[in-house]
Amino acid sequence: MTRRFALIGTGFFAQNHLHAWAEMDDVELVAVCDIDASRAAAAAAQFGGRAYTDARELFAAESLDFVDIATTPPTHRMMVELAAEHGVPPICQKPLAWEMADARAMVEACERTGIPFMVHENFRFQLPMRRIKALLEDGAIGRPFFGRVSFRTAHDVYSAQPWLVDSERMIIVDVAVHLFDLAMCFMGEPQSLVTEALRVNSRIVGEDVATVLMRMDDATCIVDASYETRSDHNTYPQTFVTLEGTEGAITLGPDYRLQVISRGRVLNETLEIPDHGWTSVPWNAIQDSVYTTQRHWLHCLDTGEEPETSGRRTLRLLDVTLGAYASLESGDRYVVGSMS
Repeated sequence: MTRRFALIGTGFFAQNHLHAWAEMDDVELVAVCDIDASRAAAAAAQFGGRAYTDARELFAAESLDFVDIATTPPTHRMMVELAAEHGVPPICQKPLAWEMADARAMVEACERTGIPFMVHENFRFQLPMRRIKALLEDGAIGRPFFGRVSFRTAHDVYSAQPWLVDSERMIIVDVAVHLFDLAMCFMGEPQSLVTEALRVNSRIVGEDVATVLMRMDDATCIVDASYETRSDHNTYPQTFVTLEGTEGAITLGPDYRLQVISRGRVLNETLEIPDHGWTSVPWNAIQDSVYTTQRHWLHCLDTGEEPETSGRRTLRLLDVTLGAYASLESGDRYVVGSMS
């Protein structure tokens, strides 16, 4: 079947959503919505569908099989609850909310209506991360006991996302949330965490460097992120991963070079990111992951399976993310689940 959908929010990152959807034959974009009328009109002209500036008007006028919400976090609760009110399954960009109460309200609204709900947490859907996950599931390195997930760059992230300049919460909610999700994908849910963070760039309000130590049942993982790391080789927006296990180690380094040490054998490979025609270096791994994320959502709609990053599962990720700030503010270890 061809699923009819609308996209709400046509800004910076939503362009990747639109291109990825346009590549698929089993969906039809029937409407786009943005409070900026010219931006909505431009998206409709390029990708199809009718242009709206009011989401309520959109839901009242259109018959939809799902909605893709690509707005900023303060509007997510309103948009998801509006979708639930109309019985339309939503996929929503991260971070899901700034407050746990808002996130729980979204999840409960969808559960009351009996509709699926997925959070667009795309880093785990990057090709290198799917490869690492498959290796772990195959037991290539035995039981992981240490990990590090790292994102460090000096790329200008503020030109395309000016709201980051004035945000009191910055790199943890912008990037570390992805890294937390990867750590949990690879090593399981943490029991506690400790955070240290800094503001290096004086023109911004929030933190631009952060390090978090996560404690799992029988493992530890370091998550570190920086927007102030300068090097002679720009690797933005790549994520680096180190995993040590009882039978070996996995290392994902610059330019998607993967090394697997498994029971004395060493495998080195450079992973090739698929070209979709609309993707471009250096964004291609992120852009490809948007396509894979959206295909996972459609698969779940078809099969009834719970999405890997369902709204319910994402409550735990949000607890970790907000807990990182709680640890930073208190100077103490945060026990995961304290906000649940």
